[in-house]
Amino acid sequence: MKFIHTADTHLGFELIKTAPPDEAGRKRRAQSVFDNFVAAVEHTLAVEADLFIHSGDLFNKYYIVREKLDALISPFDALSKAGVPAVIIPGNHERSEFPFDLFHGLRGIYVLDRPKSLLLSLNGYSVGIAGFPFIKDHVKSSFLNALNATEYAGQRSDFNILVTHQTFDEALVGPVGFRFKAGRPDTVSRDTVPLDFEYIAAGHIHRYQVLPHPLKPGLSFVYPGSVQRMSFAEMDEEKGFVEGEVINGRIETRFIPLPAWEMKIVEIEAAGRSPREVENTIRDQFRRFNQGLVIRFNLVGGVAACDYPEIDFCRMRAEMPRVLECQFAIRAKTRWIHR
Repeated sequence: MKFIHTADTHLGFELIKTAPPDEAGRKRRAQSVFDNFVAAVEHTLAVEADLFIHSGDLFNKYYIVREKLDALISPFDALSKAGVPAVIIPGNHERSEFPFDLFHGLRGIYVLDRPKSLLLSLNGYSVGIAGFPFIKDHVKSSFLNALNATEYAGQRSDFNILVTHQTFDEALVGPVGFRFKAGRPDTVSRDTVPLDFEYIAAGHIHRYQVLPHPLKPGLSFVYPGSVQRMSFAEMDEEKGFVEGEVINGRIETRFIPLPAWEMKIVEIEAAGRSPREVENTIRDQFRRFNQGLVIRFNLVGGVAACDYPEIDFCRMRAEMPRVLECQFAIRAKTRWIHR
């Protein structure tokens, strides 16, 4: 029995609260995100996997127009036609729910939009799957309540899988290696999770990592990470998804890498300088540019926007060689003003 586990695909990546300054660049990045998701689905079909798991944040926003949604979920049609069941849970970016009829007509697509469990027969094995949407508040108490509400304990199967979109203690994030510790209100302690599972398909943390269960050797909380570098906090992280397979009676996993765009931050002391000086400093970086680059210029040195010269950022973008996306930000005390 073989399965593919992915999460945090953030389809519709171009949809954000405010219009991005580099709208065309954001759309180029969104296409790359979608392409990586398609690659994960194509790999599922190529290796003839028996199951596809998505553990939350399929979409980047909780509201996307229906026509756009239908296009974004089109890869699931290929899974359905191939007879590969897919299990999906809503994450925090979907506000823990999907439109109720989103996958209507697609056979074998199981949406755990409330605490549920199901039993599947996969390549000679009975596989019990339990899961529920992202829990935002009171997660320490609500997590076990939601898990019990799935009624997973009544199932008898060869392998049990938990699908969840939460933060577990010791999860690692960010360029400086921040670790979530037990006791935080947004963090679930791994040792509180029952030992009835053989695999915990986790989502929400964008860095690939495998956290052992403190009380059961061989049981792990597996974060496949996001399929693309979503923010500059992830600029050095490898991206991909996880392939799991039953070998000698236990689940073994391997990480399958995906193409990830290059990300760079350039800091420029700009306060008190002339527009021409700052623009020429920006132009000096153009030789580093390529079409697979996401670059951000941080203009620093001032405490307020009025400390910086007036720069025509649209003109600067038009001058520079083609990149995936170019961002500019001005630092005003502890706040960043995006241009």
